[in-house]
Amino acid sequence: MYKSQTFLKGSIFLVAAFAVLLSSCTEKLSGVGSMFLRDTITTGTHSYTDSSGFIFRPVIRRTAIAAGQNINLNISATNLLIGKVPNDVESWIALKLPILPDTVGNILTDSLILRMRFPFQYGNPADQIIDFSVKIETNNFVNDSTNSLVSGNLQQVVGTYSGIVSEDSLLTISIPLDTATINKWIRTASLSLVLVPNSAMNTIRWFASNENGDNTYAPTLKCLVSSTASNPDTVTIYRNPTIDFYVVTEDTPPPPTGEFMLRGSYAERERIVINIKDIRNQLQLNPFATINSALLQIRSDSKFHTTSNVPVDTLGPALADLPIGSVPDSGRTFIGYGSNSTADPDLYSFQIRDSVERALRSGEDSIVLELRTGFAFRTFNGSSVDVEDYNINRWFFYGMDYTADITKRPKLIITYSYLR
Repeated sequence: MYKSQTFLKGSIFLVAAFAVLLSSCTEKLSGVGSMFLRDTITTGTHSYTDSSGFIFRPVIRRTAIAAGQNINLNISATNLLIGKVPNDVESWIALKLPILPDTVGNILTDSLILRMRFPFQYGNPADQIIDFSVKIETNNFVNDSTNSLVSGNLQQVVGTYSGIVSEDSLLTISIPLDTATINKWIRTASLSLVLVPNSAMNTIRWFASNENGDNTYAPTLKCLVSSTASNPDTVTIYRNPTIDFYVVTEDTPPPPTGEFMLRGSYAERERIVINIKDIRNQLQLNPFATINSALLQIRSDSKFHTTSNVPVDTLGPALADLPIGSVPDSGRTFIGYGSNSTADPDLYSFQIRDSVERALRSGEDSIVLELRTGFAFRTFNGSSVDVEDYNINRWFFYGMDYTADITKRPKLIITYSYLR
């Protein structure tokens, strides 16, 4: 019993002594090296609304570059858009037909089959008329680098279609073609079909392309053939186009003074150059400064904004980063779609902190961005290209020289910090 009490008292003494030792160390920091300690952090926020921070300028890229080759912007699109919206936009479909060798036999009839994989309509939803003509083109104006077509490039009509389909339904159509005319060219490499909307069609609709992801929806040439003139036995063959795409013609009146426009599929974009050199000098930032936020804000003039009935088209505009030294056919860095709020739905914000901080770290004088109606990666000849081929949307935004209300101009808000 005595030993236990002695042990307990000893233990209590040791605990107490240890506590005293700890308390003697509390908040007694060594002063060694204190003259080298940087413990003051400077922070700041600065807003730019003029060329000292950035410049905007329009750019139109009707072609993309893949594997060193200029290609039609919409060559790998999953959709083929046809139709027109008055005082807005028009779209034609182009199909390069395959060569049918002599071994195929005698061609008795030809038909073009088109299918809608998803409902799509751009324009007045109450107008459900689909009306177009199929014309031939035999001078190789239709190729993978074609970015424009005019009526003078086309020859006679070889088929027509007219019908009505609701905006929330799908459609499969078979268009009989003028076999006598088609047969003159079907065994050559120069035959193409171009689908042109007629005057009765005042919306734009969606047909599936070869690249839609399901071959059963691809555009198809259907031919009824016989082995020989004397052999009555016939067989039906199906062939897909070797090239298919659509060509957009912009027909929108110019934007109001001080505004700029974005257009999907036509690749009307806005190039933005952020002046990192001036920002760095003005804010006295070194490569070790931290960019806490770099918010690029643009405001839409919503009365000119038009989209299709596809939900993804209601997303905000997209912003891409074009890194210095990137090759033309490389995929850009996708920053994101602009975010907005219900309180101010016309104001779109992009967080470009990573791009600004990267430029500071590497000593770049500027960063180059592109504002677009959308963003998608496509592959052509093994190369990745970035396009906005899946929509034909139109956006108007207030630009840097908008004078009626300067608060609507683009703005770059930078919040930064660094150790003094």
